[in-house]
Amino acid sequence: MPGSSPAPGGAADEGELEGLGSYRITRYEGEDGVPVMNVKLSLTPSGMTRLKLSHLAAEHGPHHPDVVRLSFELAEQLRQEGEFDEAEEVFRWVMAERRADLGPAHPDTLAAEAALASLLRARGRPEDAERLRRSVFAQRETTLGPDHPDTLAALGDLALVVLALGRHEEAERLARTALERRTRVLGPEHEDTLGSRNTLAGVLRARGALEEAGALYLSVLRDAERLLGRTSELTLTARINHAAVQYRLGHVAQAVRSMHDGVRQSVETKGAGHPDTLSAHATLGAMLQALGKVEEAASELRTAVVGMERLHGPDHPDVLKYRTSLAATFFNAGRHAQAEEECRLVVAGHERLYGTADPRTAKARENLRMVRIARG
Repeated sequence: MPGSSPAPGGAADEGELEGLGSYRITRYEGEDGVPVMNVKLSLTPSGMTRLKLSHLAAEHGPHHPDVVRLSFELAEQLRQEGEFDEAEEVFRWVMAERRADLGPAHPDTLAAEAALASLLRARGRPEDAERLRRSVFAQRETTLGPDHPDTLAALGDLALVVLALGRHEEAERLARTALERRTRVLGPEHEDTLGSRNTLAGVLRARGALEEAGALYLSVLRDAERLLGRTSELTLTARINHAAVQYRLGHVAQAVRSMHDGVRQSVETKGAGHPDTLSAHATLGAMLQALGKVEEAASELRTAVVGMERLHGPDHPDVLKYRTSLAATFFNAGRHAQAEEECRLVVAGHERLYGTADPRTAKARENLRMVRIARG
């Protein structure tokens, strides 16, 4: 009612509207004792898109191109809101619709495949992501040519997923090819070229070529800061990665200072719950542990564990990795009871994710056994 406001002590009901957002209903007595009810709806971006989709599908049918297009937007919103299971389901539906209607080589079909691959890799399923990345790259190379920017983007994405699978030599070959082509086609200072340099540095870091990786990260950091600004995403990524390499090279104090800056900037630019921010928290936690700052290290690692678990559930590979680091922090500080609790959770997660016979599960069990021995 215009001009009315809830009176103190008014009754209020709150709840969730499944898939749409939330509501709040406030009841109170207005002027002259007339009952008043205020209803406030708060729709999420995906909730608003769902309502649009409902009307659009009713008007045009579920397979209309506009319904498929809006469904793709819904999947992206669901991913941003952390609804990964449903996002995957919608991405797969969009991909199937576009393949049937537009064909496997159409740019919109490939965009859906690439988006699904990105989601699968983030969810710790690089094997599934690789099949899609190879399909996208092959189609774009065939239809657009080897030097088209979209082809080069697909090549870089393929290098990242191959790296996630631990095939370092192949990943380096792909990353160097992408960098060489982007340098030639786009120039050495194009943002995409800097991104390829950053990708190659990541491959070198995974291979253990730390000096080369550190130098490459530093060059990306300086060029990105000069060309894109201090707060750009690539500048931030290069700063965090360079700090991580400096730590592994033994420059611990310097690395901790840089990583503190990186975490703070990631929170400001990407958000506290972004996977990159959580990864930075975990890296900073490992550094602080090396300096003997147990409480600070545990706090950073706990933030990473809780945040990633909220995004992907308890069995995501990154959750297990961060929890293992947290257990090690407790163990090295003599807090064996807390270390044992974390190790038990890691073992359970590995068993569900990889199975009881997997070497990674066996390693987790061995860590738990060592902690129990230390506890006596």
